[in-house]
Amino acid sequence: MAVRSPGAARAARFRRALPRPTGATLLLIVSIYLACTQNTALWAMTGLVDARALGWSELLILLTLFLILVAGTFTLAALVCVGPLYRVNVALLIVVAVAANHFMSRYGVVVDTQMIVNVTRTDAGEAGELLTADLLVRLLVFAGLPILLLWWIPLRGDRWVSGLLRRLGIAVALWAAASSVLALDYKDASLWAREHSAVRKYPNPVLPVVSAFEVALQSVSGVAEAAELAQVATRVDPRPVAGRRRIVVLVVGETARADHFSLYGYDRQTTPELENVADLLRFDDVQSCGTSTAVSVPCMFSRLDREAFDRQDARRQENLLDVLARGGVAVSWRDNNTGCQGVCARVPSEQLSKAADPRLCDGGECHDEILLAGLRERLLSQTGDQLVVLHQLGSHGPSYYRRYPNAFAAFGPVCTLDEAYRCEREALVNGYDNTIRYTDHVLADVIRTLQSLTGIADVAMLYVSDHGESLGESGLYLHGFPYALAPEAQKHVPMLAWFGASFTDALRIDRDCAARQAARPLSHDNLFDIVLGLFDVGTDAYRAAGDVLGACRSDT
Repeated sequence: MAVRSPGAARAARFRRALPRPTGATLLLIVSIYLACTQNTALWAMTGLVDARALGWSELLILLTLFLILVAGTFTLAALVCVGPLYRVNVALLIVVAVAANHFMSRYGVVVDTQMIVNVTRTDAGEAGELLTADLLVRLLVFAGLPILLLWWIPLRGDRWVSGLLRRLGIAVALWAAASSVLALDYKDASLWAREHSAVRKYPNPVLPVVSAFEVALQSVSGVAEAAELAQVATRVDPRPVAGRRRIVVLVVGETARADHFSLYGYDRQTTPELENVADLLRFDDVQSCGTSTAVSVPCMFSRLDREAFDRQDARRQENLLDVLARGGVAVSWRDNNTGCQGVCARVPSEQLSKAADPRLCDGGECHDEILLAGLRERLLSQTGDQLVVLHQLGSHGPSYYRRYPNAFAAFGPVCTLDEAYRCEREALVNGYDNTIRYTDHVLADVIRTLQSLTGIADVAMLYVSDHGESLGESGLYLHGFPYALAPEAQKHVPMLAWFGASFTDALRIDRDCAARQAARPLSHDNLFDIVLGLFDVGTDAYRAAGDVLGACRSDT
């Protein structure tokens, strides 16, 4: 028989002497703990954190928010923390809350359905950049210690019916208390809520867990075969030169914001090579469809406009690439990011981010020049019209310093930490600007490659970024903020076009008119029609109003 040490025996006696809470009571304690400690972003956002400056009305609003938060967290926990996995699910809830609070408070992000989708589309390399020492310390302190207590504290057994009634009673009491406090000052509280509507995006862990369930349900529902989008898709205009074909390289940028391109007036020279490209067309005011790759990329290739866009609906119908392919254009996708987000599901594609090229690849990722490897040969291998999409890694954060070769480190010092919020903002911006400088070089190289083909084809390049990036302004970092609340830095994206002389002649485009059209407010919604117009694909999916370059084509 094993003999316990005196210390172990005392610990056992102490444990037996502790009150034995029911499962419902422990959930209430956990809910209060999470509301108080893991909602830093929410409380900061209210502006009601300084008790010395609060009046009676503000105190009531603060108490109402606290009770709603506790009630919502308890209701969620009561639904998911049941049965033999009770302690496991409570532990997971605490871990989720601590992790979500870290990203919300440090980066200013919101963990909603869009962000959950982003997480599911993130590869191991990107995820590794976000698993920082700060996050691990928070998990150990704010999740690890409470979970140890959770496993150590003895619980009082509950019959199934009595446990259910107890949970129901506590939930009703909490919601009733919140409603009662709200009623004491409903007029001021309702006005405050209208002015601070963004608060509804911050309850933690309620919003992250509910969002995860929504994404999971969408995933298991399955997606039927993509419905045919266009009844007709044919190449309609004859080539002006016998045998001449059209080649368009469409570069999908990553996390590039327009106001950090010197082409757009930025006071640093971040685009020196493009500024020396003759006849480069700059679209001045282009708004992204979303603030994350997982939304913007499928949206920009979808016939659905931003206001009507839904990821599931988009997956159920063909996109721009499918229409072009059925119109006789050879379409292919080359990726140096985390994938095409389903856009290239029915066209040939290459994933180059793990290529074994020692010049451009290291540590499981490649610089964007990998997209140009063998590009000229690929373009020469076809005989008909061709669209090649190049999907950049671009300026993806937070580790901007990893996204460009040393030769493009034009600005310094540079932040070399994965925790962007720990860096001096100047160092963070320096690293980001270097990524734009490198993108400038990659785009200029694409144009040079196309120029080498002008004798055998009409060639063009189109570039547009998927979304922008926050660099510490107003405490926000990275991207993925809800669109209605997102700053302009995450939505105003660069869009550029270059046409070889023969391409301009083939489409009969008036360059002065094109410059005027490019100055108009546009969005990702225009991309679908612009690209169809470049290939003269006749289809009922084409909308002439969206093709701003089509308005500049003469009939003669």
